Amino acid sequence: MTNIIKQEIIEKKIFLIRDLNVMLDRDLAELYGVETKYLTRQVRRNIERFPEDFMFQLTREEFLRCQNVTSSWGGRRYLPYVFTEQGVAMLSSVLNSKRAIQVNIGIMRVFVNIRKLVSTNKGILSKLNQLEDKVQLHDKEIKTIFEVIHSLPDTKLLSPRKPFSNKKTVRDIIGFCEKYIYWVDKYFSKAGLDWLSESINTSKVKNIKILMSQDMVNEKFKSLYKDLKEELINNGVQCELRVITDNKLNADIHDRWIISENLCYNMPSTDTVARGQYSEVKRTTNFPPFNEWWDKSKDI
Repeated sequence: MTNIIKQEIIEKKIFLIRDLNVMLDRDLAELYGVETKYLTRQVRRNIERFPEDFMFQLTREEFLRCQNVTSSWGGRRYLPYVFTEQGVAMLSSVLNSKRAIQVNIGIMRVFVNIRKLVSTNKGILSKLNQLEDKVQLHDKEIKTIFEVIHSLPDTKLLSPRKPFSNKKTVRDIIGFCEKYIYWVDKYFSKAGLDWLSESINTSKVKNIKILMSQDMVNEKFKSLYKDLKEELINNGVQCELRVITDNKLNADIHDRWIISENLCYNMPSTDTVARGQYSEVKRTTNFPPFNEWWDKSKDI
């Protein structure tokens, strides 16, 4: 029973709001296999067990931000509640079901892993910063070591507590690209257009191709893409975008990539980076068959 919910699924449902890792009432209800109104009703009946550090209601601004990064919420009549780690732990007692208990075990393990990752990375970064502070600037060999440390990493953990650094990681990868950028992301969003505009080296990159899901393209996105395309053309860069219309191809493409002549990175989706979820950026030598996918796709 403890393996009925995969860790990756739980991780995608944890958000950073008010500097706290929380889960939304709708997502929790889905994991528990109950309706959202049932979950909130049980919480109201036991409200004394859920102080503000266990559960709180989103503001309208927070709710709108969540709407932009999650699937459709439908016609909700109230602002949703979110639960911290302690609040999630309390839910199993008020829902009173074996599934709730087992699902909570899986969720607690994910929260523990997140704390370990944050603690480990903080420790490493602190030690590197302390060491670098002691380096004499005239020491050429040691300077070279730190140039390597600060160069583009092969693997990078993105953390909700580092929203600026997360986006900088993506911008750095774009800045390192040469000749072309092929970006595969079924959930490509406005954030990707922003990062291209901010970071592309137009003296090195002359061609951009973006491959994404047709479902993510609306009139607003088309307008933003058109503006970026015209801007890039003025700088001598050709930009193209195609959508995946073949059902089999759409099912076959699971990962996201940024590909260039000199590098290939396995990426989280742009909306995952933008909303600050835990994820990993990893360099790989296994280049996907981009040209084959591109030929099977359709211009917008």
